[in-house]
Parts: sequence; structure tokens; C-alpha cells
Amino acid sequence: MKREDDPYLRKRYGIPEPSRYKKWFTPALIIFIIGGSWLAWSANHYSRPEVRATLISFSAIDSSHMQVRYSLAFKSSAKAHLCQLVARDYQANTVGEITDHFPAGTFTPVTLVSVIPTRVAAVNAAIIRCALG
Repeated sequence: MKREDDPYLRKRYGIPEPSRYKKWFTPALIIFIIGGSWLAWSANHYSRPEVRATLISFSAIDSSHMQVRYSLAFKSSAKAHLCQLVARDYQANTVGEITDHFPAGTFTPVTLVSVIPTRVAAVNAAIIRCALG
């Protein structure tokens, strides 16, 4: 038997009993539980946005119109939504813009085709934002 394991010597010299857990274990466990819960919540919350819009394609119809095809998915069809679409020229200047409105009760997912009137020839199009309207 080692001297450090002798209960008499431990008591006489005030050597504490060896702890099964280290002192850092309890705070680390609390931080892990709180941090893990927050991480799981934020991953779930932000991976499913209120409105999900995906640009499928765009094409120039002529020098004054751009056609945009996109898909939408709403988390809740009970609220009105809107999507802002833009057309840009080769220098990335905005040459046309429209806002598509979707009334409450619109069922999704849906694929839409919109035509954006432009003031000069456009070379690309984009979805600026889709949000609650």
C-alpha cells in the first residue's frame, strides 16, 4: 500500500479524498448543455426561413424585357408575401425592377415566370428579397 492511499495519513495530514470528477467537469457540462441547445435551436430555426426563393433561370426576351423563372416556398400561407426582382445590364446597373405580391392563402411550393420591363437591354436578373408583405 502506498503512503498516499493510507486513510490514517490522509486524515492526519489533511489530504482530501480523491474526487471522482474533476472541478472543471460540472461547469463544462453546464456550458455544453446550454451551448448545444442553442446551437441545435439556431440550426433548426435558420435552416427553415419564412420564405425560400430559388432563381431557376432568366432570359432576355428583347431589349426591353427580361423573363425570370423562380420557385417559392412559404412556411405559412396564411400571410401575404412579396418578392422583389431586378434586371441588370452588363455593368451591373439596375435597369428594371418589379415586385410580385402573393396574397394570403397562396399555396406553395410554386414555380413562377415573371417578365421585368427594362429601360435598356439587360443581361442578368436576380431575386433581391422575398419577405412577408
